[in-house]
Amino acid sequence: MRGRALRRGPRVDLYRIGGRAVAGLAVLVSILMVVPAFFTIPVSFSATRYIIFPPKTLSLRWYEAYFTIPEWTGATGYSVLLATLTMLATLALGLPAAFGLARGTFRGRKAMILLFVVPLMIPVILIAMAEYFFLNDLGLIGTTTGLVIAHTVFAIPFVIIIVYATLQGFDRRYELAAMSLGASPVATFWHVTLPLIRPGVLSAALLAFLASFNEFLISLFVIGNAGSTLPIQFWKGIRFESNPTIAAASSLFIVLSIVTLVLLHVVRRQTERR
Repeated sequence: MRGRALRRGPRVDLYRIGGRAVAGLAVLVSILMVVPAFFTIPVSFSATRYIIFPPKTLSLRWYEAYFTIPEWTGATGYSVLLATLTMLATLALGLPAAFGLARGTFRGRKAMILLFVVPLMIPVILIAMAEYFFLNDLGLIGTTTGLVIAHTVFAIPFVIIIVYATLQGFDRRYELAAMSLGASPVATFWHVTLPLIRPGVLSAALLAFLASFNEFLISLFVIGNAGSTLPIQFWKGIRFESNPTIAAASSLFIVLSIVTLVLLHVVRRQTERR
């Protein structure tokens, strides 16, 4: 017994040390990924025409330029439109698919789950090329419809995976209790199931929106003469202008993303309390 205790002691210590090492590595990676993005905020307040860090003088001229230059405002509005339409399309297609995969008993269900994850594993350049040839045959290159289809194919795995994982932890006895009291399947879904899985649905919708809003390569292949999305406008600005308007737009997007994530966290906490 004493020998077993001595052998177990170092193992527990190794687990503890390994856990701390993994946590420290995760913090380090998070810092390396997040901190560089915040360097754009000081640059956006620069008064010079070039991107300089740290800025020598401060000004709001580049924020004014962002809100007054039609190329930037138009690209932002078009990206919001595409992301909203993509989010709605992915929810309309992804929710039924997630329910079917989570509760279905048909053959090949596990293979279909892997199939829906494939777009996250394939390089984006291959998806962009495939969607270009597919949409070109349909005559949808350079149209909003084509862009929404392309973004939906790319973003729908986020919805399916998150909603599927949420349904795995869902207690179906709530639904059975509602239906035993006379509720129809539609009423049960709307008043019982959806409120309980709302945090997962909101998370999936947000990720689908951000996936579409941030997508550059697929948009570049499919957009044609339809206009310009914000990521494409970033690329044009870096390539042809290289002024702090890019930093101003990036700073606004960073702040918007943080606010959105905080609101989503608040909604999730309130839902969990209920």
